[in-house]
Amino acid sequence: MFATFEASLILVGATTAFAKLSSTITAPAGVPTANLDKRVTYSPNPTETTSPYPLTAYHFPYSALPEQVNPINYGRGPQSGYNICNHTTEGPDSMCQTAIVNSIADFCIWGGPGLESNQSVGDFEGASVAYCSRSGYGTRIFPPGTFTALQFMRTPGYIQIVGLFNQTAVGLTNSDEGGELDPHGADGLGNPIGGLVYSKSLPSGDNTTYMETQSWNNFLDSDRFCFKLCDPNYQTEYNYCQNIYDLIGCDYNAPAAYEEGVFLSCDGDMQDEVGTYTSDGQTYTWSQPTSLPPGYNMPYTPTIPASSNCVTYQSTDLFPTQSLGYQSTNNVFGALGPTSASAASSSTGSVSASRATTSSQTGSKTKSTTASASTATTKTGAATRLTASALPITIGLGLLLMVMN
Repeated sequence: MFATFEASLILVGATTAFAKLSSTITAPAGVPTANLDKRVTYSPNPTETTSPYPLTAYHFPYSALPEQVNPINYGRGPQSGYNICNHTTEGPDSMCQTAIVNSIADFCIWGGPGLESNQSVGDFEGASVAYCSRSGYGTRIFPPGTFTALQFMRTPGYIQIVGLFNQTAVGLTNSDEGGELDPHGADGLGNPIGGLVYSKSLPSGDNTTYMETQSWNNFLDSDRFCFKLCDPNYQTEYNYCQNIYDLIGCDYNAPAAYEEGVFLSCDGDMQDEVGTYTSDGQTYTWSQPTSLPPGYNMPYTPTIPASSNCVTYQSTDLFPTQSLGYQSTNNVFGALGPTSASAASSSTGSVSASRATTSSQTGSKTKSTTASASTATTKTGAATRLTASALPITIGLGLLLMVMN
């Protein structure tokens, strides 16, 4: 009898513990559970667990950020920086891991913490920190001369900022081949670990309230960068912020003109889903292999989406030199290179792609334009990387650094 009673207590205790755990990972009443894999609307408490949830399982209003999303010493954790960032954390050595993207003049990208010399993106991706174009976010600020071209694009389903830049301004070496930062990583903890991304300019927003997105990618390529934020409220069968194409960089993940000296803000059409293309009336899907061998030719050239309502800026209008610039005391990469160029007098932002040429169709034919998405696929920048600047495609520079969304 006592054995039965004891077993019952154990069962009740286990049930209670399971119920408590379930309560931390179950959506509130009224939230369709079918949406949980795409749009998480709950806030698990990491202190209640011995191992962290995937980064995309955490949702925080911008006004209620935690000190750290992942304070748990597990796997690659805890995160190296913090998420509550303000005037006390702002400066050249900030370890802020909360990024903002609002406009061509108001945005952040991820960069290196600069604590060790000669690290590649693949080395520091988990410890990446936010670099921003303005003060007020508690981050590091881009030094003068960081950008020589920018384009901000707002579409029905996402926003993105792309551009040409001096990669040493955000903690990369001149020789770094680049890489991808995203909210997954191979272990689901994200790169950076605990990194959060917000915007008040997402298409479904009110231009006032900061919205969190858990679907984004930030590529840093050899001379350019791109940062795309997908709107969590945009319902589509396509995935425009995939994290499975880390070897083909900004030219394919965020196709744009990338014109030296041009600074534009535009409305735009949605890009084609990465890896899907049409040739001779047939739809094909290209899947990225584990690595790209030397001389590899992409089977298609990315199409730059049409843009409209473009506004052209001068770089000095966006980034007055008196409001920018300091060098980190941890800067181990030397002084910056060229200064920002002035914007061209006019541009449509919809120049056709010319950075890649096609080869024979090697993708698999499919009747669907939908490519599978991944929730745990980030590779380091050390892998062989495709550049679309000329073909045969040059291998060895890896991921191109690009400015963006």
